This record gives sequence, structure tokens and C-alpha cells, in this order.
Amino acid sequence: MENLNNPQTANAFNRKATANTGTFLGPLQTLVNGNEWVGDTGFNLMVVPNPNPENLGFIVLISQLFETDVFTAVPAPVPNRSLNNGTEQIGAVKYSQKVAENVSKNILHEETGMWLNQTLGTLVTDPTGNGLEMVNGTLDGQPASNYVLTNPVIRSGTVPHGNTFQAAGVWNNYPFQQPISGDISKYIQLSNFPTVNGNLSFLPTYADGSNPADLQAAYITQLQKALTIMGIDPNTYENFINPIGFLNKYANNITNIDALPITTANNMGAVLNIPFERAVVGPQEFVCTFMIETIQNAPLDAPLTDQNPSYFQIQYLQSIPLLFPNGFKGKAVIFPHWNVNTVIAI
Repeated sequence: MENLNNPQTANAFNRKATANTGTFLGPLQTLVNGNEWVGDTGFNLMVVPNPNPENLGFIVLISQLFETDVFTAVPAPVPNRSLNNGTEQIGAVKYSQKVAENVSKNILHEETGMWLNQTLGTLVTDPTGNGLEMVNGTLDGQPASNYVLTNPVIRSGTVPHGNTFQAAGVWNNYPFQQPISGDISKYIQLSNFPTVNGNLSFLPTYADGSNPADLQAAYITQLQKALTIMGIDPNTYENFINPIGFLNKYANNITNIDALPITTANNMGAVLNIPFERAVVGPQEFVCTFMIETIQNAPLDAPLTDQNPSYFQIQYLQSIPLLFPNGFKGKAVIFPHWNVNTVIAI
């Protein structure tokens, strides 16, 4: 008689799950080494509609952030199998992000998702035909390796406004013989973001491409009002058009950077919005660079046994431009929506 109390699961493809090691996680390994990360030095900027004529049809909101991120590794690499193109292996890290306004601690944003690292599998040559059969680092006459290697890092996220996104990119490692400090723009892949003369430039534009001079003047007026409300000198508004300085201030004594620039642009992914969001304030794309950094501790008077020689931090910039169908003077406008922060593993 068949024993139903101890059912056996088929060992599909003659393979069993193996431990999810750094081989599969790649640059994501440091995220789970830190597990929980906190930071309160960054800012969020977004624009919301306002019918009050004094507000020119929109207002700018700026918040300083109090952020907590938690990362957990998926226990084993995940196989994506195909009939003729082998099997890719994905190392995955789940994340949960909670962002509050720094002073009031009112919640601003909550997000859950996964970072994925696509790999070609574990064997250079798999005689069973069940894995990715590599010859000199590529599949032998098969196209699947292009899907895996061209943009191996994926961020998949969901937010409670009714948006879900998939964004992809290539990660790069930058080790330094001597610790570096200061400008990190060269590691952030500025080409993914709006720039003017090689510098970040977060300003609104008309969706039809017409001259935005009047729109941008009105935006700067609203931006200065927002800074005044926060007690920030409104004459420093350019820091909120090019926010790289908020990262540079905390980019000190860096000995290693794993940069993960990802984007939904150029068919690299997509943003899926619920009908209300599509009709009223539609997020157009998701662009982000995560920089996972190793920081050398500055010498202290305390005994060396009381301090760690290094620690990890994440610095990030992300942009989610918003389309307002009737944003200014009856015209459709794409407004900037960005956030930056530095969070430290605890």
C-alpha cells in the first residue's frame, strides 16, 4: 500500500537545492552581512497637484528621511529552466524598506521586494544538459547567456501607492588602494539620470518637449517655499536640483564600492501602475544606483579592541519622474521625484 505519510518529492533534473552562497549572491552578499541598515541624512523630493492658484497648480514637498532597511537572503539559488537554453541560477535577497519623516517620524514610504543576481550556473560544462553549458564563458551556440550576462542585477519592488517595478543593470566593483573621499558621481552612472553639462539636474519639463523656462521658474519658486517651511535657506535651492552633495558629504574613507545601477528605461524593465496612478500622476520610470561601500574607520583614541577596522554603508540615488496630465498651464508635465540617503549596517 502506498505510504501517504511520507511523500517523496521528485529530484527534478537530478539536482537538489544548494546553499545560497556568495557565488550566487555576488554583490548582494554584503546586504545580508549587514542585515539591518539605518540612516537619517537623506532627502525625498516630490511634487503633488494643488488647485490653489497661489500654488501654481502644484506644490513641492521635501522631507528629511529616517530610513530602516532589512535584507534577508533567499535560502537557495532559484533555477529558471528552459527547454533548449539551459537553466540560469538566481541568487535572491528579499528587502523591506521603511522611510519616515525624520522629525515627526510620520511614515512616508514603505516598500518590499527583491534584489536578484542572475548567474550562468555552477558548472563550466554540464554533461546532463540540465544546466547552462558554457564554453569560454558563453553558451555553446545558445542565446540564453545574453539574457543572463547583459544585465545580471535586477531590482523588483512594490509600493502601496499601487506601483510595481522591475529594473535591471550591470554591477561593477571598485576597490581602492588608498581610501577615497569626496565626489562619488563617477560611480553613480549619471547617464541614467537627467543631467546638464555632466551634472545632475532635476527640473520639470513639458511632456511635449516645448520650452520649459516658465515652468522651471515656477518650480524654483515652489522649491524655495518648501525649503523656507523646513527652515532651510531658500537660496540653497540648487542643492535640491543637483543633490549629489548629500551623498558626497558622507562619502569618506571608502575602500571599496560595489555599484549597482539599475533602470527601467530602454526596455530594461517597466513600471506597472494602477489605473488611478496612470490617469492622475503616473510614474514614468524607475532609475536607481545603489553603492554598497566598505568604510575604513578613522583612528580613534580608544583601544583597537573596542572598534572595528571597517564597516559597511549604502549610498543611493533614485529617481521616479511623475507625469501630471494637466501639470502647469493646462499642459502635461513630467515632474522630478527623487530621493537620496546614506544608511549604515548595524
